[in-house]
Formats: sequence, C-alpha cells, structure tokens
Amino acid sequence: MTNFQDSFQINIEVKIRQVMDFLKKHSQRVGTEQAIKDFQYGLNILNMKRKDSSVEEFHQLKEDGDFGTKTYACIANLCKYLPVRIICKSIKKAAITNAIFNTKNNKRIDTERKLEKINLDMEIEGVM
Repeated sequence: MTNFQDSFQINIEVKIRQVMDFLKKHSQRVGTEQAIKDFQYGLNILNMKRKDSSVEEFHQLKEDGDFGTKTYACIANLCKYLPVRIICKSIKKAAITNAIFNTKNNKRIDTERKLEKINLDMEIEGVM
C-alpha cells in the first residue's frame, strides 16, 4: 500500500471508532438491543438510495437489534464516503423516530419528554 492508502485506511478506522463510541454511549442509555435497532435504522436511512446496488455493504439492514458482520460492513463502507457527524445525525434521527413509534399509543409515557431527553442525550459533540 502507498502512504496515501495507509492514511486513508487509518482515517476510516478512526471514523469507525468514533461512530462506535457514539453507539456505546447510546446503548448505555437505552439498552443494547434498542441502540442497535436505532443504529441499523440510521444506517438504512443513509443507504436508502443505494438499496438496489450489487455491493453488499449498500444493502438495507434487517433492523433486528443484532450487530453482525453486515452491520459492521455497512458502517465501514459509509465511513469511506460520509463524515462521522452525518452518520451520527442519522442515527439520532432514527432513535427519535423509533421512540415516537414505540410510545405513541402508551398514554403512561410522555412521548414529547422522551424525545427531549433523547435529543439532549444524543448531542453530537466531539465528532468530526
């Protein structure tokens, strides 16, 4: 590999680590399974226009809360093309959408307050 390829690969690895740190913080707040579902939904939002691609990393992920090789490949692929900030914003958007659909019919849960909490908890700081 050339120096350019080495630095490109290192940059992708740094970006993946930043996205994974964001996921770790989110999973500490909402639980691992829900965090991964939010994560997969956010990645699917970014891949939406590419879903018919023959490249497997662009395929829509099954939002099942299982972090497998397809999810990781999708992250790595998106980190090649997008800034971490965009990826994290998409995950945040997915978390808010999931919270709305998961709580809208439960009168005991104040959905608006829950959304405010998610919005504050998922502040995107320190992300390039």
